[in-house]
Amino acid sequence: MIPNKMTPFGETGDRVVWSRYNILFQSRSHGWLLFNTVSCAFLSVPDDQVLLLEGIRKDPEGFDYSSCPLLYIQLRSMGVLTEQKKDESYYAIAKMRSLTQLYGDGTLSLTVAVTRACNFDCSYCFEGNRTGSPMCQEAEDRLIRFIAAHKARQLYITWYGGEPLLAFDRILSIDKRIRETGKPIFASMITNGYLLTEEKIQKLNGLGIGYLQITLDGGKETHDSRRYLKNGGGSYDVILRNIENLMASDFKGVLHIRVNVDGRNDDEFADVYRYFSSRYPAEFGGRIRVYPGFVKGDGPESGCFFDSAQRGAFLARMYRTHGIIPLSIFPTHATQSCTMTHRNSFVVGPDGELYKCWDDVGISERVVGTLELKNDWDMAQIADGMVTSSYLESSECRDCLYFPVCDGGCPRVRQKNLRDGRQESTCTYFKENMEELLELWYEKRLAEAARAKETLNNG
Repeated sequence: MIPNKMTPFGETGDRVVWSRYNILFQSRSHGWLLFNTVSCAFLSVPDDQVLLLEGIRKDPEGFDYSSCPLLYIQLRSMGVLTEQKKDESYYAIAKMRSLTQLYGDGTLSLTVAVTRACNFDCSYCFEGNRTGSPMCQEAEDRLIRFIAAHKARQLYITWYGGEPLLAFDRILSIDKRIRETGKPIFASMITNGYLLTEEKIQKLNGLGIGYLQITLDGGKETHDSRRYLKNGGGSYDVILRNIENLMASDFKGVLHIRVNVDGRNDDEFADVYRYFSSRYPAEFGGRIRVYPGFVKGDGPESGCFFDSAQRGAFLARMYRTHGIIPLSIFPTHATQSCTMTHRNSFVVGPDGELYKCWDDVGISERVVGTLELKNDWDMAQIADGMVTSSYLESSECRDCLYFPVCDGGCPRVRQKNLRDGRQESTCTYFKENMEELLELWYEKRLAEAARAKETLNNG
């Protein structure tokens, strides 16, 4: 029974408020839209209810809901109207949950750079000036002892470089010895794909590779001008042939095609996306996926895509112009999965040295320890990445409307910002593009519903 004057109080007796995490806006083509970043609940608002919502927003406690009880129930279920204490404590609760996950002991995550050598000489590579050295037997022995002694029940391992396929025999040896410890292994590999021969492809399942990443930078001409061999030769044709062989094999994992994009080649992303979606229609979106990797270019004319606002604009343009969605345009709760912020996550260099960031391999001052001498680890540097530079310690992030759908961005960039006084953004691409991306998502849902209705009618 609805009383004459509904009182906006929650189940605990705390007064109900208009959530600070609400976004109410008038879209360009589809009227008023409402989104809550905590619940990720989305609502299209009819024109005749906009004034009601404005009244509720201005005075949720004094508003008389007896004329719109169903709207009240809907807003409560969405979290648009919520208990004041719940709204105010969201940040603390989210921080608690994040820290519980970041400091857990159940898993050990290792990115193992089995070599710093590479057969490529990419123009933008951050490892370009580092000497190549493969992992030696002594370093392998120390790695196995480190893994065996760790109390984690599960091991996540990413084979990395340089180019890891240059040291494939070392990978096979390490994998065999890890399995002898009895620890379950979940493996992935980051490779340029040039050395992915049929012989190596046949061994991927045995290595438990569930995720394989290969990079392309556009079509043949563009790719070969950016990702070329040490001798200057192109790599595109060989990589494509190897991908063909991989997809024709019994490989059980997922292949991700990363397309490095910046202001010089971003329009070619759609070409690569369409090529693979048409070449492998049955597997696309499942066994094979294509996504953009936003990289810094190699000069002032590179058109760097390291700005979050530009990333969101790129995604909007991909949908509006090409009808493709390579990354999510609907915000969801984000959890940070960076090596720098996880307690039991490290990058292992070829000499058995440890880092807390993939970009740091080969930089001596960024070494935080070794596989054996844990008492000599640089805890100050580890703490700087895990705590001091954490977005969970930022008052700006704490008060941000987009905090629930943001993972804080790259901790290494945050660290550099604090150290050097820089202002490079680490925010989610939704922050500067939320309204447009939500409208595009709603537009996509309307189109899907129309197609489903047409199919039903024609069936």
